[in-house]
Amino acid sequence: MHYLSSILAVFILSIQGSIASSPPWYYHGLDGPIFKNTTVDNDIQVRDYQAALWASTVIEGTQLNIAENVGFQRLFDYISGENELGIPIDMTTPVLTHVKPGSGPNCNSTFTVSFFVPFEYQTAEGPPKPTSSLVYIESIGPLQVGVSEFDGYAIQAEIVVRTAALEKDIEKSEDVEVDSSSSSIEDTWWFAGYDPPFRVSNRHNEVWVPVISTTTTTKIKRSFLGH
Repeated sequence: MHYLSSILAVFILSIQGSIASSPPWYYHGLDGPIFKNTTVDNDIQVRDYQAALWASTVIEGTQLNIAENVGFQRLFDYISGENELGIPIDMTTPVLTHVKPGSGPNCNSTFTVSFFVPFEYQTAEGPPKPTSSLVYIESIGPLQVGVSEFDGYAIQAEIVVRTAALEKDIEKSEDVEVDSSSSSIEDTWWFAGYDPPFRVSNRHNEVWVPVISTTTTTKIKRSFLGH
């Protein structure tokens, strides 16, 4: 019996390992950040992201969509050859926007738009350096975030509503809480977009809110890399 149990355990681990090596469907074959996915009480999806290199640019303003468009173009120029080697760099996913709200309703927010650096450049040397002073390479993570997923074309009003709803769900949780331990992340959140404008179906969007565990042992319903 012990021998059969051992065989079964190995089989289950092998299945879990194969799941862990599969990227999420919404990456659509592109490189993207590696994460461990869990579900805690109140059905909150929590992800742990490894530290990784990203190409980033900062935009000040009040409109998320405008900041995304400006940031995307700067970063697209970088991967199209505006770098020290003058070479193209593969597109990755998602387009990640970190939002640090302004101090008031009419104050500028700080938007940091980022492209994930392809795996071939996730090294000590990193990718080719940007030639634009507005684009820089940074390490983001490790991160632990609560996640809300939704489809369709994302607009700012829906993104803000979903972020607020996710924060309320986190506040009700006994397993995690919003991470406000650092002034650098307090009241901030992320929007992750995974699709180009021309993709009209099977679109995937996410909002992320930084969280920390409030229990020594978190109830895990499922755990794997990807989704």
